[in-house]
Amino acid sequence: MEYEKKDGLIGVKFALILEKIKTISNAFMTILLIGLTLLLGASIAMRFILGQPISWSNAIARYVYIYIVLIGSAISYMLDGHATIESFYNIMPRRLKIAFDLAHYLIVMGVSAILVVKGAKYTISMWGVHSPVLTFFPMGVVYLAVPISFMIILLYLLRKTIGLPSEYRRE
Repeated sequence: MEYEKKDGLIGVKFALILEKIKTISNAFMTILLIGLTLLLGASIAMRFILGQPISWSNAIARYVYIYIVLIGSAISYMLDGHATIESFYNIMPRRLKIAFDLAHYLIVMGVSAILVVKGAKYTISMWGVHSPVLTFFPMGVVYLAVPISFMIILLYLLRKTIGLPSEYRRE
């Protein structure tokens, strides 16, 4: 996400905020992956040594995996790691590329906005529901992964849309 200063001060500040979000997301993913590895390793070791695995490890692993997938997909999107058909895109004229990029950004921003709003409502409604295995753990924490990840994608695409004119000026 290297943007030139042509986008203005707001664009540069927005890019810096997104870089901080990406750094925090990467650190969070690292912590989750290390924690998941340690938890599952301990559960497997206890199953073989004591014959009794950690009873709540599968539930925690499932919840952590949901965060890994959703936050990971947001990070992948920020790194332009999403699936594209580049063979057709690369042979298109510049104006058609702009139209396709703008349509792509607006469609995904619309879907992301819907998922942020609906995900937030669902998270709030599920906050009082607790996990059957972890009775102290509100399920809303698990559902919070949806609005968080799609808010990251929405912010990133908003930044890409703001920078779209300057991106094609460079060609």
